[in-house]
Amino acid sequence: MHIQVEPDAIRPVRETVVREFQREATIAGFRKGKAPRDLVERKYPEEIREELLRRLTRQAFEQAAEEHKLRPVGPFEVSKLDFDEARGLSMDAQVEVEPDFKLGDYHGITLKKAAVGVNAEERQQALQRIQESMAELVAAGEGEAKQKRVPALDDELAKDAGFENLQTLSDHVDAKLLEQKQAQQTQDLEQALCDELLKRHKIDVPPRLVANQVERLTRDFQVRLLMGGMSEEQAKEELTKYTEQLATNAERHVKLAFILERIFEQEQLSVTQDEMVERLWKLSKRWGKDPAEVRRLLDAQGMWPSVLSSIRQEKSLNFLMSVAQVEETA
Repeated sequence: MHIQVEPDAIRPVRETVVREFQREATIAGFRKGKAPRDLVERKYPEEIREELLRRLTRQAFEQAAEEHKLRPVGPFEVSKLDFDEARGLSMDAQVEVEPDFKLGDYHGITLKKAAVGVNAEERQQALQRIQESMAELVAAGEGEAKQKRVPALDDELAKDAGFENLQTLSDHVDAKLLEQKQAQQTQDLEQALCDELLKRHKIDVPPRLVANQVERLTRDFQVRLLMGGMSEEQAKEELTKYTEQLATNAERHVKLAFILERIFEQEQLSVTQDEMVERLWKLSKRWGKDPAEVRRLLDAQGMWPSVLSSIRQEKSLNFLMSVAQVEETA
């Protein structure tokens, strides 16, 4: 883009900047904020010019984006700039914008799922794992090495595990296994839905956006590692193992993010303050940290936009799942 700011538009901005400098200036012989304007301008000419230029460029970018209905996804990068208060501001700049694509049909996507249940073998394996976890080392005899003793799978073991009897423990195991299978099934359905969304929307995303996504995924992953108790050096070492995987997933994530964001807006969905607070508590529980500590880390890493974006995408996915045609298969 080529952007031009005329001198008439510069003057009121300069007035505001100079007044602010005058309010904060500390000059010998004058109380704070009481120094004459011309003296302030003589003492801080470069600082005033820099702040003026910063505000003018920001306002010009915002106005250009609004007038041309641009949706920037990164900062404006200036390639040429000519600034003189008497002549005006002239600059050439470029900015990455959201890809232009038509939102396709996303209602009633057909998904297939099989009935889930728990069979006898799965139940038995789970109960055996509980048995193993409650095994004890006991002395076999004087001078002999200790041996592992696995308790019998009976009502006594169930009581030791905090259940009324073996049947109650078995029912609990069934419920937990079923819960895990249903959670995995939901994840698989969402994956299939996302695959179908990508098939229905052909989007070309700029390489820089993908690079930014890699950076964001890397930062998010690093924060999870740090909250998990790793040192910064350990976290960096662990990150190198997953760099290629993060890069592979980045383009898919970027495309899905644009589609889900567009659906979020199309369906006029929203995120409440309570939902943001609830997400903070969930992150605190997942990381085993105090909510105040998690909040400080999110503030320091500038990750709140990422948290909001993830909630928006989840709400879009939940909406899509609610209007999908889910067929059960044998």
